[in-house]
Amino acid sequence: MRGKVSIIFGVGIVVVLLLFSNFVQAEEQKPQLFFVEEVVCAPSMAAEYEAYVKNVLKLLDTHSFPYPWTAFSTDDFHYFFVWQIDNFATLDTFFKALKEWEGKIGKESAQAIQETVVGTYKHVRYSCYLHVPDMSYYPESPKLKPGEAKFVYMGYCHVLGGKEEEVAKYFKKIGELCKEKNYGGGWDTYAGVFGADMPLYVYLEFGKSAGDFWTEADEFNEAHGKDMMEIWSKCLDLFRKYEFKTGMVRPDLSYMPQEK
Repeated sequence: MRGKVSIIFGVGIVVVLLLFSNFVQAEEQKPQLFFVEEVVCAPSMAAEYEAYVKNVLKLLDTHSFPYPWTAFSTDDFHYFFVWQIDNFATLDTFFKALKEWEGKIGKESAQAIQETVVGTYKHVRYSCYLHVPDMSYYPESPKLKPGEAKFVYMGYCHVLGGKEEEVAKYFKKIGELCKEKNYGGGWDTYAGVFGADMPLYVYLEFGKSAGDFWTEADEFNEAHGKDMMEIWSKCLDLFRKYEFKTGMVRPDLSYMPQEK
């Protein structure tokens, strides 16, 4: 998707949103939908794109937009902007609010801001994901305190058609193993609903930093890697493809409406 986009959707995800659900006991959660915009930038234009997003954030503070989002950026210059939605009907009210907000800043101002983002990104993808608590894991004693999650690992599990339930079974087994071993790192799993290369599960893990994340992963693997791989290898047999992205939670590119 190239060319002009609306102001916010030039901003654009994998959140006040995702992080709010992170490390909460599974039984307290209900499946939740998330609307995601993924913006792919050329490395040479990332700084310009981020400047554009921050300019929009200033406007949002001046002319309040009611829908918060959380942003992530990955090491391959993908930007994810994520909105929590109640259902697909929420998207209608979202776009209505967007149109009203753009009207507040004026047509000429909106067009001028929009022109600053043209050429800073290569393409945009929109998708929707459903949070799957049963395939997620929430430790009784989380290693991360609120606000400490800065590093993010996104695992993309491209599942063979018809094998979704089998994969879900192995995810649950991995969660049971982690609970048995009192592993302090949790994860959230999401199923692609539309806009993704489905069937697809994506799981998100967090760390204080990349070094902290990989050090703890190495320690767990050294102690329990054999048991983990027995389960994970069975999962891999059910994937068409597995890939991952690493990056950072971006509070500087995220938005929370100011309380009036």
